[in-house]
Amino acid sequence: MQTKDKEASLANYFDVIAGTSTGGLVTALLTTPHPNDPTRPLFTPAEVINFYNKYGPSIFNQTRYKLNIYIFKLTYIYIIK
Repeated sequence: MQTKDKEASLANYFDVIAGTSTGGLVTALLTTPHPNDPTRPLFTPAEVINFYNKYGPSIFNQTRYKLNIYIFKLTYIYIIK
């Protein structure tokens, strides 16, 4: 998925999004509706990265956290941006 639309929502591209562990957490963060506009997500991909930077080390062991954040950042930088 490549988009230059910073306001694009995953709901515009996918009918179902799911995951386990890291994928489940990312799915929850990216699909939670915004209270002021339920058609928009509450969190942006950049905010998900910030969430992982802040809470990732306490949620996952250090090795897994570093791998997860590296993969997510690559996905965000090269596919979504």
